[in-house]
Amino acid sequence: MDRQRTIKGSIKVEGKGLHTGYYTKMYLHSAPENTGILFIKNKVKIPASYKFVVETSRRVVLEKDGEKISTVEHFLSSLYYLGISNLYVEVDGEELPILDGSALSWVEILENLVKDQDLLIDELTIETPYSFRDRNAEIIFFPSSKFQVLCAISFPNSFLKWQRFYLKDLKDYKTEIAPARTFGFYYEVEELIKRGLISGADLNNALLVGEEAYVNEPRFKDEPVRHKILDLIGDMALSGKRLKLKVISIGSGHSLHIKAISYLLRG
Repeated sequence: MDRQRTIKGSIKVEGKGLHTGYYTKMYLHSAPENTGILFIKNKVKIPASYKFVVETSRRVVLEKDGEKISTVEHFLSSLYYLGISNLYVEVDGEELPILDGSALSWVEILENLVKDQDLLIDELTIETPYSFRDRNAEIIFFPSSKFQVLCAISFPNSFLKWQRFYLKDLKDYKTEIAPARTFGFYYEVEELIKRGLISGADLNNALLVGEEAYVNEPRFKDEPVRHKILDLIGDMALSGKRLKLKVISIGSGHSLHIKAISYLLRG
């Protein structure tokens, strides 16, 4: 089993939100064992837990006592990779900074601050497979001695067609998954703006998919599917546990991820 981890001291991170476009300041502080990841906004403590998820459309939103924290998935994904399980996160703003649109900036900011603690972190294991479906999306969990993710996505009306990526070992996260940026389709842009989303998006923090090619330069040819794995790991981090599972994701997104992890933990 892995030991719990926090960070050494405190650090400030700031930047604009992907959807609001508003500037946010974050103050990350070391936290004692068994604290978990705890967001603090206007003195309200919001645990990074599936129990506090209130929205999953295009991003994950947490809420408690009327206070919301939006777009937490990239940050939580990086924490899961680094094994950081205890952290106070003061947030002055509505949405976490998008930074470069991936999890790599978070990893690079935090990786040299990680501090081991004495207690072990709880693990989530299963003895039999579980499958969850929602329309054409499916996520399947298999027993495993370590955390692995196989993800496939399909966009038949796009030049992407379909993409698949297999993260066989979490140690490859920094090079193979963390750099993958959030992505969107050119034809969606106008509608998303009308919905009050992507106000902070630009070609530096997002990959734009055109009809026949990427509009800006991708970091990987299959960057979208890699980013889907990044998001999935961030969603799974809301379990508060280290996962000893193999996950197969077929077109799944935030909503199905949260439903699945909720069932596994409550069931």
